[in-house]
Amino acid sequence: MVKHYKQHLIEFAYPDNWELQPPEAEQLPQEISVESPDGCLWMVSIFSATRDPNSLLDEVVKSLSESYQDFEYSAVESTIEPAPVICVQADFFCLDFLVTAKIQIFIKPPFVFVVLQQAESRLYDRSVAVFDAMTVSLLGAAHP
Repeated sequence: MVKHYKQHLIEFAYPDNWELQPPEAEQLPQEISVESPDGCLWMVSIFSATRDPNSLLDEVVKSLSESYQDFEYSAVESTIEPAPVICVQADFFCLDFLVTAKIQIFIKPPFVFVVLQQAESRLYDRSVAVFDAMTVSLLGAAHP
């Protein structure tokens, strides 16, 4: 089954067995995360469309590299339509687990969305379809 989040001009679908953490503030920037029972994480950070996507990526990369050991990332192609303006894939260690993450930045006025999806590497490939479905639902449903 599928649940729907709809609040503060943002809407997306997510699996009903995943736990949603709503934003703490009503003003931008906002952060909404959804986590699966096995620890897969999909998170969207929402900014005004006036924010520069490259500086947002720099902020995310800096934060992750300071938090996790052996953080490495590189640009990758995205299968999402509309395509993100920036898409990178990262690998890093958290505790004793190798984690794979993808960071995608989308501009959909009046917002810039920074979508982070991550999972333990052995779970990541099987979760990509769910991550992509949530992202597509976000991009199709956002409206001013």
